[in-house]
Amino acid sequence: MKEIFALLKLTLSEKKKLSLAFLSSILVAFFTYVFVNLVQPIIDEMFRVAPGQPFKKTSLMQAIFNWFHVDQEKLTWFLPLLLVIVILGKGVFTFFSSFFMKAVGLRVIRKIRNQLYEHLIYQSSYYFDHHPTGELMSRLTNDVEKLQEAASGSLADFFQEILVLIALLIYIFITDWRLALASFIIAPLAVIPLMVFSRLLKKSSLDNQRKMARIYELLFETITGHKIVKAFTMEKFELKKFFKATFDYLRSGLRLAWIGSMSSPFMEFLGGLVGAFILLVGTTRIAQGHISPGDFGSFVVAIFYSYTPIKRLSRANTVIQQGIASFQRIQEVLHTQHKIVDHPQAYPLPPVQGHVSFKNVSFSYDQARPILKDISFEVFPAETVALVGLSGAGKTTIINLLSRFYDPTLGQILIDGIDIKEVTISSLRAQIGLVTQEIILFNDTVRNNIAYGLEDVSQERVIAASKAAMAHEFISKLPQGYDTPIGEKGAFLSIGQRQRIAIARALLKNPPILILDEATSHLDSESEHLIQKALENVMKNRTTIVIAHRLSTVRTASRILVLDNGQIAEEGTHEELIKQDGVYRKLYELQFLANKEENN
Repeated sequence: MKEIFALLKLTLSEKKKLSLAFLSSILVAFFTYVFVNLVQPIIDEMFRVAPGQPFKKTSLMQAIFNWFHVDQEKLTWFLPLLLVIVILGKGVFTFFSSFFMKAVGLRVIRKIRNQLYEHLIYQSSYYFDHHPTGELMSRLTNDVEKLQEAASGSLADFFQEILVLIALLIYIFITDWRLALASFIIAPLAVIPLMVFSRLLKKSSLDNQRKMARIYELLFETITGHKIVKAFTMEKFELKKFFKATFDYLRSGLRLAWIGSMSSPFMEFLGGLVGAFILLVGTTRIAQGHISPGDFGSFVVAIFYSYTPIKRLSRANTVIQQGIASFQRIQEVLHTQHKIVDHPQAYPLPPVQGHVSFKNVSFSYDQARPILKDISFEVFPAETVALVGLSGAGKTTIINLLSRFYDPTLGQILIDGIDIKEVTISSLRAQIGLVTQEIILFNDTVRNNIAYGLEDVSQERVIAASKAAMAHEFISKLPQGYDTPIGEKGAFLSIGQRQRIAIARALLKNPPILILDEATSHLDSESEHLIQKALENVMKNRTTIVIAHRLSTVRTASRILVLDNGQIAEEGTHEELIKQDGVYRKLYELQFLANKEENN
């Protein structure tokens, strides 16, 4: 019940609809109470020995008869009419109770889904590094759906049936409390198995959700990596993994179904035992004149009527336990603290000149894997600095730290003398343009991809950025020009075209600091040459940090920082570094030999 009330607490934000649902449930319980009261005069009217002989009526029926001035002659038509009114009233308010509670549940689930997505979207890169995409998708979809089933449907049934059950119990004890006590001797035996069922259901539901998350992981990996799967002819291998995952989910689902299916038959068996006992005791009390046939008939109807809400409660409990298990998994995400957050006294970063300083910066994902070790360097306004080195040297980590995708383990990063931890993250990133080696485009039009994150941008500015990135010519030839959809991750474009759109997006932002992380790595020689010429103009009056494996792309940089094993090993211009017998010269010679072999 504690967990159920925790789930119900979520609905309190929708007080108006929740109040209407609760009022409707009370009226459902009231009409149910009237119905079982109505059984007594109907049966006694049927079993009257003498036509004029009056029969005993319940206090509620007596009040209704007095209110409508019903005498013995009017009973023939009044009782059927009242029965129709009661059944209609119960049906109408059952509809309202169900509708309003489902509306509450759907609105609450929308808020939870939005909160979950908002919480995820602001998580740091560190979080996504340690949580598989498929797992997160499972929590956003499958777990939320399970919670929706519990909150919008079963929770409504749960509280409506409790109110109906209370109304029936009140009638049962008013009619004959001795017979009621005798009837409920067996009923408490249901409590222990129900508690056991609830615990087993919750445990099995958590396991079931984990199995579904694994299926989402495999789906995401194989769909996004379908080219690699096909290139290595690993379809059978991936099928084997997927079939195992679905079998594990099936086995977990069958266990859950077995536990859930046990509760209803158990309650029916219990109802049969109670019914047999009532018949035995009730016929004796009729024979002794303690109750009339109508009293006993309405008592039996109320007893068996009460097993309908009990069965529904059991069924609702199954769904609610699954919802609680999903709710716990959702809470795990919502309670995860953001690693990269604004300082409480953070202020917007004012427009900067672009003076970037790294002071004794170290970084590691964990203590066993230091990535950067005591890095210090400066990039002056409007200067172009290149970072080169072998893969894993720490080049990309430096730009990730500058954009605050991660925070340094030690040291400071300053822009125009301001520590980037002292300013708001949004204002910092607004002044940094980034083109990464991983091309990220969205399933939208060319224009919306270039103008991503910017509102009310004129078509002229979009075209100007495209021309600067040497993209306007091929965009103009697309079927719908700038309004052409490019597919998921730009699937309808070549790699070079995607990269030029990504560059245009960064240029349209017009930031004082520009980061190019392998910005020309996916281009052919002709496209690379065109973009290099365009970038030379774009880099003027702008602080630019360039990362490139191909050293030919960084020869014009003002300075080159050579990283080796997480440290700055060398610094200078291309000509100065070539004269040194160091890391840069070795890298250059290796690439020169490789290019020579390719040309041969």
